[in-house]
Amino acid sequence: MKFVRLVTIVLALNILFSGTVFAKSYSDVPSNYKYLKSISALSDGGVVKGYADGSFKPEKQINRAEAIKILIESQYEDNVINSALLSNHSATIRFPDVKVGQWYDKYVEIAYLNKIIKGYPDGTFRPSDKINFAEALKVILESYNITPRYTSFEENKLLYVNNGDWFKNYFTYASKHNLINQNKFYHPSQLITRGEFAEIIYRLESMLESGLSEYTTSTNPTSNEYTVTIPKLKIINLPVFFADPHNEQSALEILKKGIGHYLAEPGGGKKLVLFGHSSGYSWDNSPYKTILKSIDKLNNGDRIYLNYKEKGYVYEIFKSDIIPQSQDLKIVENPNANELALYTCWPPNSISQRYVVYGKPVL
Repeated sequence: MKFVRLVTIVLALNILFSGTVFAKSYSDVPSNYKYLKSISALSDGGVVKGYADGSFKPEKQINRAEAIKILIESQYEDNVINSALLSNHSATIRFPDVKVGQWYDKYVEIAYLNKIIKGYPDGTFRPSDKINFAEALKVILESYNITPRYTSFEENKLLYVNNGDWFKNYFTYASKHNLINQNKFYHPSQLITRGEFAEIIYRLESMLESGLSEYTTSTNPTSNEYTVTIPKLKIINLPVFFADPHNEQSALEILKKGIGHYLAEPGGGKKLVLFGHSSGYSWDNSPYKTILKSIDKLNNGDRIYLNYKEKGYVYEIFKSDIIPQSQDLKIVENPNANELALYTCWPPNSISQRYVVYGKPVL
């Protein structure tokens, strides 16, 4: 495989030098970025490329065409890739929505011939569709001829995976072999970024090359990532932003981008408060103006998942309450309580009350 030789060189350099030095750098991938090593290694090997402005956009969600390009570039020599379409003179490759002449045509051709991709039941490939974690793990592992099979299933609070799910074995394999961060929460439907995709490929190649059962980075990168997932409300990996409890206008601006946060940070053993819109204002055209409109569907036992600074937290709902607007301060009382409160204006299209659910940490 093309990338294996690159991994060998990179691992050797890690042994010879106290710090890793890569030739390729990007304006938006700083020296302490969590996926620096994988992005740099794949870039130096020509597997991934940045943009014309010198950026890599590691937090940008990756689509199906981009994902296939990276996979094929990591495994096949350039001459094989470039000659993939020499014998194909049809107007399409294997799918009606993949035309000859598009930048990804040869990658799709190789992926199809090698049974890395099959397409959708309607016969399309949908190259511009974003790819989620379940799809990404499947296509990455199967492209390396890894078809994990497990006879037993163990619940993992940080993986939203059940015993009967088709993606169960892919997540189990990825977690056991450190292809994904074992300290974070993953939902199979959360979209994967360019940085995350590169990281999984680099970790897998490193593991296969070294023969080790695990692969971990030698650094401790920092991250300000903060997201919330509430499966019952179909909220998946939604950004969370800290708000000033004394500045209502700043809180409203934050809600145009996702969910707001008051009080303590996750993991501090104290109370944290999340809030969002149930209806929003007529002038608010953001996609989050009704994000908590169905908060009353949450029941005791339902879970809320947080990822904060590369660590996952799980809360289980134990009670709900409806209070008048005049009692807002009740939501933030008892700041030393180790719990989560999630609230919104209630009922929808009204600000007269607050609907609040409370959760206790289970992880």
